[in-house]
Amino acid sequence: MNDKKAKKETSEITKKGLGTLIGKISGKEQLELEIARLKSQIVRLELDLQSAKSQLEKKEALARQAVADRQEAEALLNQERIRTQTLSHELETLRSESEGKLKFRGIETLSPQAVQAYLSRLKSFHAPADDLLTVYLPSGTRLSEIMSEKILERVEEGNRTLLDRLESETGVVLFYDFHRMICEAIAPPLPIASPTWQLGDNFEVALLEESLSKDYRILILILHAGESFIGFTPDARVFDIRELIRSSVKEKHSKGGFSQRRFERLREEDIAHHVDKVVEALDRVLEENRSIDFVILSGDFQLIGEIRKRLPLNLEVIEKPSDIRVEKTGGEEILRTVLSSRRYLL
Repeated sequence: MNDKKAKKETSEITKKGLGTLIGKISGKEQLELEIARLKSQIVRLELDLQSAKSQLEKKEALARQAVADRQEAEALLNQERIRTQTLSHELETLRSESEGKLKFRGIETLSPQAVQAYLSRLKSFHAPADDLLTVYLPSGTRLSEIMSEKILERVEEGNRTLLDRLESETGVVLFYDFHRMICEAIAPPLPIASPTWQLGDNFEVALLEESLSKDYRILILILHAGESFIGFTPDARVFDIRELIRSSVKEKHSKGGFSQRRFERLREEDIAHHVDKVVEALDRVLEENRSIDFVILSGDFQLIGEIRKRLPLNLEVIEKPSDIRVEKTGGEEILRTVLSSRRYLL
């Protein structure tokens, strides 16, 4: 029994030793496998790191190239800006020089009767093709605003510049022959209502003739310090009402100091008194003639400003430069002068 028990214990000890040995061997393999896995992961991470470094280097190279390209582009842009500014300056200089040399070939004033004769001659002018251009331009309107570029290019730039210079409060009518036999503009006495143009074998003068022949009801004021004129015509032909307003206004003082300031203050008081007299007479005329098509103001700039502020807002007012001196001019001459046209030869 003891031998059997001893053999049994020996067998169990042997089994336990083998199990322990097998267990040890199995743990080592697992460790080696884990080590191999970790090494593989390290290699993979190193490859990823290398790839990331390579991409970073490429991006840095692209960024450096982009900066260089941008700097080059900015340098070229600055060069073009400088070149553009230089050319613009040269162009403006040339324009200024050319505009300074541009002048009307002639300027004249045409009385109402002279305008009728002038338009009659224009009507007799014919061309074999559509070479005659007529343009009606209200005040503040330019050729480029109403005409096609194709037609506009046929009008010489110098003539367009001269036409743009005309600051007529009533607008202008252009008569332009593309063969340059007739190249001129008329500033009528009364406003052009709307822009229009025509290209044909004759000039379109009917609209201007119609405007000049209408029986407009017109109030005319010629304003000067100490002596002003008010006239009303119901038909643009003769005055139905005319009145000369006189008052004492001191002449301008030429000396300095306190005496001049006091004198100028007294002069301003005289002018204000004269304006009040004009307004009083004006109110009477407006009360008797409520239907008025146009009010024409001429004379002293300061007085025009004062009177204009006191006119009803519904009246159409035209300011006209004029050197009419009412004390030396009769009513008919005033009407003829105010309703005259200006002719500009381009």
